Amino acid sequence: MKKLNVLTIAMLLLFQTNTLFAQNHTDDSNYYKDWEGMWYEVVDGKTNEFPSFVVTKSLYDSSFEEVWMQGKGGHYGKAWRAFDGRTKKWDFAWISTDGLFQLWEGKKENGIWYIYKYFVLDNGEKVLSRQAIIVNDKTHMTRTSEHSRDEGKTWTLRFTEKFVKK
Repeated sequence: MKKLNVLTIAMLLLFQTNTLFAQNHTDDSNYYKDWEGMWYEVVDGKTNEFPSFVVTKSLYDSSFEEVWMQGKGGHYGKAWRAFDGRTKKWDFAWISTDGLFQLWEGKKENGIWYIYKYFVLDNGEKVLSRQAIIVNDKTHMTRTSEHSRDEGKTWTLRFTEKFVKK
C-alpha cells in the first residue's frame, strides 16, 4: 500500500510538472485562445441554425477537443488540437464515424498555423494537403483547405468556410 501511495504522488507531481511546462504561454501557444465555444457556418451571409462544431478546453490551456457535425445525417468527427510545449507547434488528431484516423503536423506560415498531411489518391498520386483556421476575432474565423501536387511549392484552394461563434 505504501508503494502505491508513493507511486500515486510521483505520478501527480510528474503530471503537474508536465502541465506547467505545457502552459508556458507564448504568442504561438495563445493562437487559439478564443477557440472554445459553439461555431456556426455562415453561408451566403446567413448563419446556419445548428453548430458545425463545438470546442472545449482539454487537458491544459493550449489544448482543445473539437466535435464536428457534418450536417443532418452526415458523419461526425472528433479532434484534438494542442500546442506542444517541447516542439513549439500546434498539431492535430482526427477520428470520424466514417472510419478515418488522421494525424496532421502543424507548421506556421506567414503568421498562420496550418496543419499538413500527405494523402495517396486511388491512382497512387501523393498529394500534400493543408488546412488553416484563421481566427479573425473572438467570434469570427475562416477555415481554408488547400492541396499541392508539387511538395508544397504551389497550392490550389479546395474550399474556404466562414464561421461565427455564438
